[in-house]
Amino acid sequence: MKGEQSLPPPRKEGELVPTLYYGTSRSFLESSPPSCLILRADGMKSFHAALESIWLTPRRTLLSGLGMTVGVAAIVMLISLGKGVQQDVKQQVESLGVNLVIVLPGRISPENPFNPMSFIGLSTLRESDLEVVRQIEGVRRVAPIMFVAGGANRGNRWADASLILGTTPDWFKMRPHALAKGRLFTVQERNARVCILGPEPARQLFGDENPLGKTVRLNGVPFRVVGVTAEASQRSLFGGGGFEFAIYAPIHSLQQAMGSHQIHRIIAQTVPEREPRQLVERIRAAVRRNHGGSEDFSVLTQEDLLERLFSLLRIVSVALAGITSIALIVGGIGVMNVMLMSVTERVREIGIRKTVGACQRDIFWQFLLEATLIALTGGAIGVALAWLACWFIDRYTVLKPLIELDTIGLALGVCGLVGLIFGTLPAYRAATRDPVEALRHE
Repeated sequence: MKGEQSLPPPRKEGELVPTLYYGTSRSFLESSPPSCLILRADGMKSFHAALESIWLTPRRTLLSGLGMTVGVAAIVMLISLGKGVQQDVKQQVESLGVNLVIVLPGRISPENPFNPMSFIGLSTLRESDLEVVRQIEGVRRVAPIMFVAGGANRGNRWADASLILGTTPDWFKMRPHALAKGRLFTVQERNARVCILGPEPARQLFGDENPLGKTVRLNGVPFRVVGVTAEASQRSLFGGGGFEFAIYAPIHSLQQAMGSHQIHRIIAQTVPEREPRQLVERIRAAVRRNHGGSEDFSVLTQEDLLERLFSLLRIVSVALAGITSIALIVGGIGVMNVMLMSVTERVREIGIRKTVGACQRDIFWQFLLEATLIALTGGAIGVALAWLACWFIDRYTVLKPLIELDTIGLALGVCGLVGLIFGTLPAYRAATRDPVEALRHE
């Protein structure tokens, strides 16, 4: 009868579902989502239908996946920054030297991995601790470290981000320093006001001049330059750089000049045949006795120090990732809402599909895959934006983000999971639509 929509003849077993529907106008086919154009009996038909629906509705796809884009970009950036900081920390600790045991002020334990006393000016370490550690069998060298806050200047020229360190000549034997000019200070100069500049302070204070024999002021106290190190310049998160920013002076001379007898670190180097971990307990017991039984210090190997630092970084990374994952949940809700509206808009298409032989499973998988593909598309754009942001950060800041394939895989995997979870309800509603009621819908 004219005006009525005719239905196709029953499909034989194994026959492909026809591409065009009987009695369906071409204008309807062109205005409807492409899933009504691709109805195949093979297992890929739902995927093809979902893919073409996304392809022909790019604006809806991008807006639907916007929340996923923001969430994935934030997570990938945070994880990459965290890995970059971990790599930076590892390089800084390893650059101290080999076979080292470090004694720090303050009690550090796995339950309390960070003690403020280890980072501020207060210290419980004593000069007598040096001799106690030096007498332990298996210890090759011992050097104290004193950190001095402040700056170095020569007239109106200042060394930015300089790190003033007081130590002894044994430190330079533990961690050999190449010299660009001059020499290292000696044991006989323990009370002399001499210093060794890193390449950055030397450049900032003297430019192209030869600094040897000239005077610089460390916190206002004059020190004579006897050497300049040739440390390779490298970007670092800590102190604005590595040892190329250091200024070394004899610790006794620096203590007298600054009016402080603080010792902030004791670095012990073991003999080559002894593992540092084997001497940790012996050093701890010896220093404890020297402190009258009080364990107001910590003894760590380089591996222990890295683990303590990494534990804090992991806590911060997990906390930040948890916060940014809220954006993924919001993005998933956005995908679900858009798909629910899509189900309402495509009711007639669903009815036609069911009439020509599509079962509930086909409809369910088409809409579920469509939601998942929208989430993955948003995630892929988020990964691209995160890569661009990390490139910018790496190029213009001291931070060095480290984007790895497992980070990208994890982000896209989470996107797919969010798409599956939040696409289930729209897919179920589409699949359970009554075909007769659906065909009545205009």
